[in-house]
Amino acid sequence: MGQDQRIDLMKELGLSAGSNGNDGSSTAGLIESFPPPPPPAKEPHHMMAKKPSQSSLSSTTPTEPPNRPLPPRPVSKIGGGLSRSTTNASGFTAMTPLPPPSMPPPSVPPPSVPPPNRPPPAKPLPSSVRPQVPLGMNPPTRPGTSATAKTSTSAATTIQFPPVSMTDSKPRMSWTSTVASSLNVPRRIKYGQGKYRNVELVPQPSDDPDDPLNWPTWRKELNFWSLMLMVAMTGVTKTIFMTVNAQVSQLYGVSYTAATALTGVPLILSAISGLACLVAARVFGKRPLYLGSMIVFFIGTVWNTNVAFPGAYGQCMTARVFQGLGWGAWDALVLGSIQDTFFEHERDLKITIHAITATATLWFSPILGGVASQSSSGFSLQFTILSSFFVLAIPAIALGCPETVFDRAYTLSAAASAAPTPGTGLSSFGLTGKYKTSLPLAPYKLLSWETVWTYLAKLHPYTYSAPVTPSLLLQAPRAMLAPTTILLFLISFLPVSALWSFSSSLSLIFHPLPLNLPPSSIGAFFAGPLILSAIPVVVFNLFHQKYSTIFTTTPKTHLVVMAIGSVLSFIGILAFSLHISSSLTPSDPDFPLATEKKVSLPAVGFVFGLLAMGAATLEQGLQRVSVGASTAFTSRNLGVKMRNEVDMGFGVEFYRRVMMGVFVMGTQTGNWVVWEGLRGLGLGLGISVMVVGGLVGVGWWLWGDRIKGGDGWAVGGVVVDFLGEGSNNNNEGGVKRSGSFFDVD
Repeated sequence: MGQDQRIDLMKELGLSAGSNGNDGSSTAGLIESFPPPPPPAKEPHHMMAKKPSQSSLSSTTPTEPPNRPLPPRPVSKIGGGLSRSTTNASGFTAMTPLPPPSMPPPSVPPPSVPPPNRPPPAKPLPSSVRPQVPLGMNPPTRPGTSATAKTSTSAATTIQFPPVSMTDSKPRMSWTSTVASSLNVPRRIKYGQGKYRNVELVPQPSDDPDDPLNWPTWRKELNFWSLMLMVAMTGVTKTIFMTVNAQVSQLYGVSYTAATALTGVPLILSAISGLACLVAARVFGKRPLYLGSMIVFFIGTVWNTNVAFPGAYGQCMTARVFQGLGWGAWDALVLGSIQDTFFEHERDLKITIHAITATATLWFSPILGGVASQSSSGFSLQFTILSSFFVLAIPAIALGCPETVFDRAYTLSAAASAAPTPGTGLSSFGLTGKYKTSLPLAPYKLLSWETVWTYLAKLHPYTYSAPVTPSLLLQAPRAMLAPTTILLFLISFLPVSALWSFSSSLSLIFHPLPLNLPPSSIGAFFAGPLILSAIPVVVFNLFHQKYSTIFTTTPKTHLVVMAIGSVLSFIGILAFSLHISSSLTPSDPDFPLATEKKVSLPAVGFVFGLLAMGAATLEQGLQRVSVGASTAFTSRNLGVKMRNEVDMGFGVEFYRRVMMGVFVMGTQTGNWVVWEGLRGLGLGLGISVMVVGGLVGVGWWLWGDRIKGGDGWAVGGVVVDFLGEGSNNNNEGGVKRSGSFFDVD
C-alpha cells in the first residue's frame, strides 16, 4: 500500500503516525491489514451520464434547497467501539474495527486534498424580505400580497398556482376562504408603509394593480373627493326649500302641506332608490349607478331653475322627483366605496369627512339659500347657482370615479388556471412551484401619454357583472330586518323626524304676521343645528377607534349615549314648541295678531340646535359602533362584515327617510295660528322620545346577546342555538366559521 494512500486513510480514520495510546506499531499493523481499494468500474460509453458542473450544483431549484448538508457516513457499534464498512473487489462487505473514542488523534500533517464540492452557506435574508410571523390570532394561511409592502428584491417573481376548485361559477366580491384553503399556500401578511409600517393591512389586498386597495394615493383621493362633491350637492338640495315654503305656497297657490311635499316626497323616493341601488350594485357594480344617478340628478336640478312662476307646481314637483331618485346612490353607496378603496386604519378620517360634508351642507344650505331667495329670481336662483357646480361634478364623476367593486376570488382563480399572477416574493420562503423571473418594470411617470391613455382606457361605464341569484338580491333587504337595525331606527327616528318637521315649519311660523320674517332671517335659525350637530359628528367618527374600544370593553356604554341623546332631544323639542307657543299665543282671542311678548329668536335657534345635537348623538354615537359590534359577532369573515355594515347602516337610513318624509308633510296643518296645536305636537313628541328610548334601552340591557343572534339569523351569518350568557364558548356563542375571519368574501 502506497504511502500517500496510507496517509489519506489514516486521516479519514482519525489516526496519525504517532502514539495511539500504546505505540505506533499497532497502528501501522492496522493500516497494513486493509486490503487494497478496488479499481473504479468502467461504464459503457452509451450509459455514461454527464457530470454536473459547479454552477449546476450551486443553482437553486424549486423542490430542493441548494445548501443541503452532506449525508452522514454509515457507522455501527461493535464491542463498544466504531467500525467502518468497506466493500472489496469481490463485492463482500467487511467490518473493520476502529480505535476507541478515547484515543487521541494522531499527529499527521494534513494532506493537500481539495475541499468537497459544495456551495457556500446561504446568507441570511434581509429583514425587509424575511417571512413575517403571523399574529397570534391569525392562522398561517392569512391572504397577503406584496403590492403594498416593499421588498428588496430587484425583480418580480411569478407563481403558477394549482387549479382552484370553486363551488360555484359566480364572481365573488373578493377573496374566499375556500380558495385560500384549496391553494394551501401560506401567503405573506401585508403591512403599511411609513408610520404605518407596523400596522397590518385590513383588508389584505390582492396582487393585481387594478385592485382599488392597490391604487396610488392620487387615484384614491381623486375618487374620494369626487364623491364628496356629489354628496355636498345632494345635501344642499334636500333642505333648499326650508326657508321659502311660505313663498312657494303663495306663488303656486297651494296649501302649505303641498309646499312641504316638495321636500317630503323626494325624501321617500330617495329611500326607495337607495335600496334599489344597494341591490343593483351587487350585480352591476357602483360606477354605472353613480353615472345614472348623476344624470337624473342633473336633469332635476336644471329643471328647477325655470319653474319659479305661477302654475308650475307640477313641473317643480316632477323636477324634485328626479332629484329624489338621484339622491339614492349617493346616500347608499358612498360608504361602500370608502371601504373598497381605503384600509381600516385610513377610514376614520374619510368617514369623518363624509359625515361632516353631509351634515354641514344639509344645514348650511338654508342659511345661504335664504339670502339668495330674496332676489328677484326667487328660490330658483338657488338651483341656478347649484347647477354651475356641475361643470366640476360631471367630469369628476366621469373621469375620477372608476369601478371600486373588485372580485379578488375571480382574479385568483383565473390566474391559477391560466396565466401566472404578479409575483409575491414567495420564492424566498421555500414554497414549491414553478417560479419565473419577469423583466423589471419601466420607470413610472405620473403625467405621460402612456399613463393617461392607460387610465382612460379602463374608465368604461360598465365593467363589473355578477350572476343574478335570489341570495345575492336579498342581502340588503335581509339586513333591514335585523333586530339591531330596527332598534337603531326606533331610538332615533322620533328626534330626527321632529327636527325635519320643525325645520319645514319655520317658514309657516315666522313668515306671516306678527313676525313677518324674510327668508334670510329664517335661515339664521339653522346656525344652531349647523354648529351643535357637528360636535357629535366629529367626536364619534374622528375618534372612532378609541370610542369603539370603550364601547366594546365597557358594558352598557351605548345606554349612556342613548340617555344623553334622548335627554337632549327631549329638551330641544319641548323648549322649541313651548317657547314659541307661549310667546305667540294672543292674550285676546278677538285680536289674534296681538301678542303679549315677542319670541326670542336666539333662544329658538339655540334650542333648535339642541334638538339637532341630540338627534346627531343618537345617530352617530350608536349606529356605527352598534352595527360594527353586531357584524363582528355574526359575520363569518371580514368581507361579509364589511358588506353587512353597509347594508344595515342604510337599512336604518331607509326607515328614517320614510318617516322624515311622512312627518314633513303630515305635521303641517296650515292652521298653526292656534298655537295650541304646536304645544300639543311638542308634548307628544317629547314624551314619546323618552318612552321609546326607555323601552329600547331595557331591551338592549336584558337581551343584548340575543339581539345579536337575531341579526345573524336575519343576514344568514350565524347558527342560532342559544346566545345567552350560558352559551357554549366552543362555538363562539353560536357562531360557526370556516377559515380565517380576516379572509375576504
